[in-house]
This record gives sequence, C-alpha cells and structure tokens, in this order.
Amino acid sequence: MDLFLVSSISMIIFAIGLYGIMTSNIGIKMLISIEILINAAMLNLVAVAIDFSSVDPLILALFVIAIAAAESVIGISLLTAIYRKYGKVSLSLLREIRW
Repeated sequence: MDLFLVSSISMIIFAIGLYGIMTSNIGIKMLISIEILINAAMLNLVAVAIDFSSVDPLILALFVIAIAAAESVIGISLLTAIYRKYGKVSLSLLREIRW
C-alpha cells in the first residue's frame, strides 16, 4: 500500500476528529473526537512502520493505544459521574463546575 495514500486517509480522519472537537459542545462527542484523532495518528505510525520496515513505530503505536484506552476509561468515568450529579454533560457545565 502506498504511504501517500495511507497518509492522506490519516489526514482526512484527523480532520474529521478536529472538526468534531471544534464544533461539539457535548463531552462525550469531544471524547470520541479525541479518540478519532489518536486513531489517525496511529494509522500514520503503522503506515510509516510498514513503509520503512521498522518495528519501532509499531511499539510506539501499541504504547499510545494503551494510554488512549486508559484516557478513555478515565474520561468516560468522569463524564458519567458529572451526568449522574447534574443530569447533563455540556462544555458550558464543565466550565461552570471547574472551580
């Protein structure tokens, strides 16, 4: 598979995630958009690893996947706790309860 094609697909996925972050006001949508951004970066790392026949980017990708999974669990648990207490999860509510 061509590195340029995979990088182009990765950039499109990254743009979709960035659009989701910039236009969303709901916490869970922002968390999903962050995951889309991370997946785009992982796709690019795997493409580089395959193109250069190196294992190092794959190891980095596995490490980032593990950190992303932990980040998702923490984010979902925080959003669930906020939803249970306030009944909604919006960015304006998160700004209000920040302090």
